[in-house]
Amino acid sequence: MSAEPKKVDRRSFLYVGLGAVALVAIGAAAYVAMNPPVVTQTVTTATTATTTVPTTSVVTTTVPTTTATTVTTATTVTTTTGVQKPKLTVLYMSTYAPAINDWLTARTLVWAAQRGVDVEVSTASYMEIKPKILTGVETGNPPDLVFGGGDLVALLAEDPKARHIEPIDDVYKELGEDDIIEKLMKWYTIDGKRYAIDLALHANQLHLIKSFVTEVGRKPDELVTWEDYIEFAKEVKRRHPDMYPLGFTLGKCYDGTETWYLTWWPHGGEMCTGRSSTAVKFDSPESRENLQRIIDWYNAGLINPQMLQADEMLNNNSYLTKSAAFIIEGPTPYYAAVTRNPELAGDTILKPPPKGPKGQFTWGSQWPLYTFSASKNKDLAKDLIIFLMKNKAEYKKMILSGLMAVGPTYKSVTDELAKDPNVGHLYQVYKDILPIVTFYSYPLNEPCKAMDSVQANYLIADLFSMTLIDHKDVDTAVKTVGDQIKQIFKQTYGQ
Repeated sequence: MSAEPKKVDRRSFLYVGLGAVALVAIGAAAYVAMNPPVVTQTVTTATTATTTVPTTSVVTTTVPTTTATTVTTATTVTTTTGVQKPKLTVLYMSTYAPAINDWLTARTLVWAAQRGVDVEVSTASYMEIKPKILTGVETGNPPDLVFGGGDLVALLAEDPKARHIEPIDDVYKELGEDDIIEKLMKWYTIDGKRYAIDLALHANQLHLIKSFVTEVGRKPDELVTWEDYIEFAKEVKRRHPDMYPLGFTLGKCYDGTETWYLTWWPHGGEMCTGRSSTAVKFDSPESRENLQRIIDWYNAGLINPQMLQADEMLNNNSYLTKSAAFIIEGPTPYYAAVTRNPELAGDTILKPPPKGPKGQFTWGSQWPLYTFSASKNKDLAKDLIIFLMKNKAEYKKMILSGLMAVGPTYKSVTDELAKDPNVGHLYQVYKDILPIVTFYSYPLNEPCKAMDSVQANYLIADLFSMTLIDHKDVDTAVKTVGDQIKQIFKQTYGQ
């Protein structure tokens, strides 16, 4: 159970300083929040002809730390050719599942050895990777291949006058696009061309702690709708007055916006139907009703006031410490429970999020691979993407190494895992929620540069601070945020 938290004031509501909107389109932190900051240690290998020379060999490693360091190791490299090999620069997002990054690096090195290519692999956290990518684009020297930063795709590819990302339709053709989940292709399709491909999908699922359900005399299967789950939360609260049963983030961060979408969509909320300010639907009765709904939950003591902080670990920790009865998150917390607290994992049921009067929805985070128009090694980058994904036996190993944390991009691998005698029940949940995975431009459900800007500024989460910290009324909060969203669309599309 959780003790009474300190009150949250305006100064402790942590705003993320965002410069140019395009420079900081922040990705879904749910799936990387488990890692410490990352330092990339890189060394460059020089090649000389048929001789043995002392040189500098660089190894790329990922080290959890809080300070940036660079390690250079003197070694001896023997080469037998005078031909300078091509060198591919690769930037990979560090994930909460180290085995996935280990697999990526290992397969990349195997590919490099087979192709006779030098490769420099660097890693960065989800917060660090986007500034690195954008700095490279702005200076004309982007990485050859990137994994991560999915919400940069529309920002960097939607404008036909400034398309920095290279189309990869040929990659899809080589991999067999008929076997790739359709909506994942749509997320990266702009003007009929595809600009990225998801290595995997991180889809939000409800983490329900069974012991709380049993304690109040219910069964997990009885909990289906939002009304069911809120009544369940109130029953838990009556038994544990100091507990906050809803593990929902309200801070100005990615998870704060997810709380909004996951409660708003099922009650009829819509963001935009096209790419113009007149197509923005946010300022609506559904938005006012949803904001009031969340305020009521907060005032009833169902949500911890500490959740107003911009800390994306708060909801994860509320589950891991059993200070909440359930959360809705990509299976990052479940992965943590499996690896750190098997007893909690055994007390957990993964389920689709609750249904509302307008249907059932969930959030899907992007894990894309892509290359850049300015890259000198675009063809090699595409070849590496194919190598990483085409061998489905190896690909399946990568998915399983994440312990259910991510699901496959391939339909066939999804079907195969759902039938697995050991983990099939978990991947069946993933398969079941695929039809309800929703993009944040819903109901447009397409890449949208303006919506990437809205997400970069976490504008939706301002609703919570305006009403719960600044005590503004619901109408004012919804109108203010709605006007800001319309202005971004107008600035982006000129109408």
